[in-house]
Amino acid sequence: MARPRALLNHLLFWGLFLGVAAVFDTVARNHGQLSGRLYLRQFADLYTWVRQGRVVLSFYLSLWVFTRVFFSRVLVVVGLEVVLLGLFDSLLGYALEQKIIGPLTGQWFSPPGVPALLFTLQDLTTSWLYVMLAFVFKHVQDHVKSEALRHEKNAIELAYLKSQLNPHFLFNSMNNLYGLALTEPARTPDAILKLAEMMRYMLYESNETHVALAREVAYLHSYVALEKLRHDGETHVEFRVEGDVAGRQLAPLLLIAFVENAFKHGCVDNAARPIRLRLVVEPDRLIFTAENQVVSKNKDQVGGVGLASVRRRLALLYPGRHALRIRQEADQFYCELTLQTAEAEDAAALTTLATAPATPAIPELRPAPVVAPAAPTPLAFPQPL
Repeated sequence: MARPRALLNHLLFWGLFLGVAAVFDTVARNHGQLSGRLYLRQFADLYTWVRQGRVVLSFYLSLWVFTRVFFSRVLVVVGLEVVLLGLFDSLLGYALEQKIIGPLTGQWFSPPGVPALLFTLQDLTTSWLYVMLAFVFKHVQDHVKSEALRHEKNAIELAYLKSQLNPHFLFNSMNNLYGLALTEPARTPDAILKLAEMMRYMLYESNETHVALAREVAYLHSYVALEKLRHDGETHVEFRVEGDVAGRQLAPLLLIAFVENAFKHGCVDNAARPIRLRLVVEPDRLIFTAENQVVSKNKDQVGGVGLASVRRRLALLYPGRHALRIRQEADQFYCELTLQTAEAEDAAALTTLATAPATPAIPELRPAPVVAPAAPTPLAFPQPL
């Protein structure tokens, strides 16, 4: 598909270029007169086709040279290539006009018998324009290819980073459910239902580049509720949303890493120092903050990928439009993410979501009756991440 389209673009370009060039030739050969009859008569003239064919030949020869033998950092070589290609085109024009077309047809665009040196010098500026046209075309072509490769690389890398999130989330959640099933089996079905709701979002609703901010907030609330289920007694977690989330958009699964990190290293049973999560929605930006006490017993030896992945995703999705500040003071950890948003981007994201396929239905999950087991044999299980 790409090759036929490129060929069509070349044909359209040369049709336009040669059509405009024929206008100038008509004016030059008819002493400043231009009419439809004189213009069309140009295309019945062999000299017109030979002259324009020379332009096309010089263009593609120059393009081939710039593609095969081009050293962008050696300006002397580049300048020498331009000079030699211009001289070749000018000498080719002299040979075609003075030695072939003129003697055969009696048509002369310049006086017959003009010296080769004089003809070349007079025609050299035009020849260099044709060469520079190829030079510019080559650079534009390289730029388009480079941008296409960069976007493709970014898309592949984003897909890879998102693919890391699901296993990372499942690994944490299964550890939590395992511990909950051993200590409080009666609460395990509710936790599984919460996990099912979150997996629905992760599998079916987070495949777009942007999702509704309200849906992302609901996902975070579900995660917090799931974490609370696995802790005994009262839990102390503050999650506040300030501002109107309606109509706002965000890259999916972008904030969950900060919430996971707060529960992974924080403490939920300290009323004096709870886990604090706060999302502020302003007209042109979003601010998300997470604050938690660092508890040494929650640290593990398994290296996480959450924060490392989200840093890279931010660099790809919000280049130059985000600020991530992370600091630790004594045993208190702070994290603040600021995202600059644009109404145009939000509108584009809404259009994408409006045309997206419907989310496949998932059968409703109901908790099965739970039979309290006998006193379990003490087992060693992994610490939550």
